[in-house]
Amino acid sequence: MKSRRWRYGDCIRCVLTLSVMAGAANAACPPTESDGAVIRKGDLLLAYQPLGKANRIPMAKHFALDVQLCDKNGVSAARLQQVDATMPEHRHGMNYRPAITPMGAGRFRVEGMMFHMAGHWELAFEVRTGKELVRLTHDVQIE
Repeated sequence: MKSRRWRYGDCIRCVLTLSVMAGAANAACPPTESDGAVIRKGDLLLAYQPLGKANRIPMAKHFALDVQLCDKNGVSAARLQQVDATMPEHRHGMNYRPAITPMGAGRFRVEGMMFHMAGHWELAFEVRTGKELVRLTHDVQIE
């Protein structure tokens, strides 16, 4: 019997397959508090959770978010279009534009976020549901 050597491309395919399977397994619809902060607008539910140490948003350091979209039927077919944050009292936003990566099963990874100062921030998520663009916001206090 011939032994088959693993090639680099084989490993990449395995990792991608396992990542998609893990994402589907972690997808919770409807989301609960253990899935992070939950925002509801009509039939759309959005849960987000910071990734990294203690699942907290750090000040003046880059961080990433795990976002889950759900609707009345379970995992939503909606698409996360944009994520931004502003400080309403200061009338300015972030200095960075985050990148959004679809993870499958209504999940998205948002990377490149940074809240450069302490205070009240408003996170804004723009979600495309068919032809409609829905804006969901959530207040965050950074210490």
